[in-house]
Amino acid sequence: MPKGKSREESIRESMNSPKKIDTNVSMKIPYSTQQFDASKHKFKCSCCGKGFNAQKSNFHKSNSPLYQSNNGYLPWCCECEDKFVIQLTSLFSGNEEHAIEYYCQLADWVYDFEVLKQAREISSDRSRISHYSAKKNLNVGGRKTFVDSLKFAYLNKQNEVIQSKEEIKTKDVSVTGTAIDRWGGGLNEWDYTTLEEHYRMLKKNNPNCDNNQEIFIKALCNLNWLMMKSLRSGDGDSDKYVKLTEQYSKTFKQAGLKTIAEKDSSNDETFCMTLGFISEYTPEEFYLDKDLYKDNDNIGDYIERHITRPMINLETGSNTRDVEFFVPDGDEYDEE
Repeated sequence: MPKGKSREESIRESMNSPKKIDTNVSMKIPYSTQQFDASKHKFKCSCCGKGFNAQKSNFHKSNSPLYQSNNGYLPWCCECEDKFVIQLTSLFSGNEEHAIEYYCQLADWVYDFEVLKQAREISSDRSRISHYSAKKNLNVGGRKTFVDSLKFAYLNKQNEVIQSKEEIKTKDVSVTGTAIDRWGGGLNEWDYTTLEEHYRMLKKNNPNCDNNQEIFIKALCNLNWLMMKSLRSGDGDSDKYVKLTEQYSKTFKQAGLKTIAEKDSSNDETFCMTLGFISEYTPEEFYLDKDLYKDNDNIGDYIERHITRPMINLETGSNTRDVEFFVPDGDEYDEE
């Protein structure tokens, strides 16, 4: 144990340290000299092949469904278990916490800090794993398998508060800087995920919302977040949830939002139809600035010069020329 550190601090540091693998370590367990004999033994170690007449005290139990038909016992014996964990510790460059974590995955045992604190080395030739097995289901909040440990760690990670965008660079979280800018710091990963998912849904259904509706959308996201927290807490406060639902409905109606995605059909309409709709909702006579209707892009002049004039020449036989672009008569090139 490092000088100046408590056992708890050393275990926590060892658990959280980066994994260092010694590639020179070879994982080998020799066969037992007392091999299983069906006429003498009832049970066989799947690793060394040794025969036993009782599972208890020779094999450790697991709550994994993988071993339920084996009376809940692991198929490898306690001796092989010890040898394997000692080799795992060497593989992880002396880090026994990492070795036990790996073994817990294989045996589907709960992996927990509290159990590691209680598990002590039995002797110089025995690892902590036997003591860990005896303590693995004590004081761990009802968790019994490695899957339970994964769920527990996942929920704890989601509940870690994130204060700034700088923190997401160092934490393994699915929170974006945009989410923190939008909702502020001080929330956990679950909070940000809940808010962002509802925000994206409302924005997808209402892509053309204005700034005022944007304010309502954020308010709706907060209300939905409170509703989800109320359900998640499991406190049974149905009145609180009903009030939040009613307020959500009122806010949604006040905002004038849609529950299904809007379809932008402007590309499916003809130009004249589009102008017709513009005229219907913004009548021209209501505009005070009549200069809005001037030929700002000179399209009228272009039509007069390059479409109307040639058509008149073609139909009447006239020879009207464009005022700017025309080929002069030959005598205009004659020198004086």
